[in-house]
Amino acid sequence: MSAEVESRRQHSYALLRCDDDKNGRVPLGFPILRSRSMRAARRYRHLFVLCSAMHLPEVAKFVSEMNREHRLRALFVRSDVDSAWLPQVLERAGLRSLRNMLVHSDSSVPNRLLAAWQHNAQAELIADATVAGNRLIVVSCEPKTYEVRFDQMPALKKIASQERRNFKIAEDGSFIWWPAADIHLDLDALRTITDPAWRKRAERIRRTHGREYGMAIASLRRDRGLRQTDIPGVSERQLRRIEKSGAVSVHAMEQLANAHRMPMAEYMDELASRSRPAVDSTERSAAQ
Repeated sequence: MSAEVESRRQHSYALLRCDDDKNGRVPLGFPILRSRSMRAARRYRHLFVLCSAMHLPEVAKFVSEMNREHRLRALFVRSDVDSAWLPQVLERAGLRSLRNMLVHSDSSVPNRLLAAWQHNAQAELIADATVAGNRLIVVSCEPKTYEVRFDQMPALKKIASQERRNFKIAEDGSFIWWPAADIHLDLDALRTITDPAWRKRAERIRRTHGREYGMAIASLRRDRGLRQTDIPGVSERQLRRIEKSGAVSVHAMEQLANAHRMPMAEYMDELASRSRPAVDSTERSAAQ
């Protein structure tokens, strides 16, 4: 293998799959490791392991070593045993609970997370979520955990306590949706509450782009003959908020560009030309 190819693979990702679930699926084109060879695994910078709880002993050594080398990004464990027994299963495998371990009952969680990595959108999309008491706990596709109380956000306050668990996660992980209250929540909204640094960044973007940027998004959409409901991956409610405030995530921007059938750079250049001149390439880089 040439040095160039080796260098390129060092920055790529791969999945070790040790699960006999025939209904499980992973995104098309995602590289699969054919063995638990440490030498082969070390060619990749980002590694993922997919297995059932009962198969954990088979991958324990591989998981421990890759985690020690900071290559393991996520361990997906399909819960083919009662969840109450998971600690005993981990002990049997000689593993401790890992920060990046995601327990799931079907392939939707690993599929969302792996697809996000394929599109380099792991920091923008949601892998999984749950409700514990008065708290919403969300795991991003990095994976990273965010936790917020329902009374911390105006939108979440509107959700009746009996409806809190009745949410859906968009197939691509772009948002969580509570149908009864018609509330959509993405990671950007969560970060503004839980991460002070992110909140400052969001405020800087809003000051930079502001209402003019939102108006530019709306005018370009109308000129292309698109309705607010014509943007796959961005709900009508989300788009109304974006066009009013100008605050838009990188993922939503990509969805908008795709819907307009424009390359991302061309789409952003067009928005910049329609909004105030101060929105130059430096500010667009800050938004990313």
